[in-house]
Amino acid sequence: MITDEQIAFFQAFGYLVVRQAFNRQEADAIVREFDRLMTSDRQGQPFDGEKRQSLYSIAELSPLLTDMVADDRIYGTVETLLGDGFLWLCSEGQLYVEDTEWHPDGTRLDCRPMKVSLYLDSLTAETGCLRLIPGSHQPPLHEALKPMTQFALPGEEIPCFPFESQPGDVCFMDMNVWHASFGGGRGRRHMAVNFVPEPQTDADIEMLKWNHGVVLEAIEGYQFSQPQRVFTDRFLYSENPRVRRMSAKWLELGLT
Repeated sequence: MITDEQIAFFQAFGYLVVRQAFNRQEADAIVREFDRLMTSDRQGQPFDGEKRQSLYSIAELSPLLTDMVADDRIYGTVETLLGDGFLWLCSEGQLYVEDTEWHPDGTRLDCRPMKVSLYLDSLTAETGCLRLIPGSHQPPLHEALKPMTQFALPGEEIPCFPFESQPGDVCFMDMNVWHASFGGGRGRRHMAVNFVPEPQTDADIEMLKWNHGVVLEAIEGYQFSQPQRVFTDRFLYSENPRVRRMSAKWLELGLT
């Protein structure tokens, strides 16, 4: 479990890095499963590197990755940071092909989603690692960064924390944090499992519905397969009580 100091760090800066949360053997198994699922979604074709490939529901498609989500190293840490009643949001596998400019994953300051990222290649600041601007999940810095394209510095020179990572490292990030990636090669592998605090208001529920629609649009734009849904029955009706608990709201809302 994480410490009080780590909780305070996450609240202040909007991210928390846990080094080698998964050991070498576990990380290798995750990498193999990621590669298998991404290749399967391409129907066995090689990745040509011309366009980013995304596979949403990647964790929901695999018993191994679903077990990873329910593991204390993910589930327990998210519960500590987001509180009891947090919900599943979605999962994604990505093969990147170019720089990712500075952005937050939407501005949602009232009901703060969390992205839990596993980068499956060894990455440095020069080879496309995730870059984060500490504290940018909070106003006034969050809003002050919105005219980012007007800044005099090139994107790669913006002061930041470079999350230089190895397979097995995990980054827990408030999605409102401004982040980017520069200088990486084609086919950089990234898997994220995403969560949201327990909805408290009608606006929180509307955010869930909006996010569901955004993922469907992303599936249409970047995914080889077109399932016309965000989740899988295997996940929604999992035998694991943790998975059932955090995905039950989607069934209640009729959004699957």
